[in-house]
Amino acid sequence: MKIEKEKQISFFMIDLYYKHHKGLENERDDLKAYVALRLSKCPFGDKKTFCSNCKIHCYKPEYREQIRKVMRYSGPRMMFYHPILAVSHVFQSIKEKHKQKKEIKNDSKK
Repeated sequence: MKIEKEKQISFFMIDLYYKHHKGLENERDDLKAYVALRLSKCPFGDKKTFCSNCKIHCYKPEYREQIRKVMRYSGPRMMFYHPILAVSHVFQSIKEKHKQKKEIKNDSKK
C-alpha cells in the first residue's frame, strides 16, 4: 500500500517535470520504469520511508541525481497541480523525519 502511494507521487512528479521539459519523453519513461522497479524491490516493504529519508540508497547514482532533479523542480509546483497530494506528502515526510530522529535519540540512550 505504502509503496503504491510512493509510486503515485513519484510518477506524478516525474510527469510534471517532463511536461515542462519537452523532448525528453524517452528519459521520462525510462525513469518511471526504473522507479517502479526499485520501489517494487524495496527491502522495507510497507514499512519503508521516503527514499530521500532512507538509510539504504537503492538507486544507481545517475538515476538518483535524475530523480533528485525531478523532485526539486516538481515539489514546489505540486501545490498548484495537486494540492492534496502535496500537503499529504509534506506531512508524511515531516512525520517520518521526526520518527527517525526519535529512533536515533532512543538508540543513543541504550
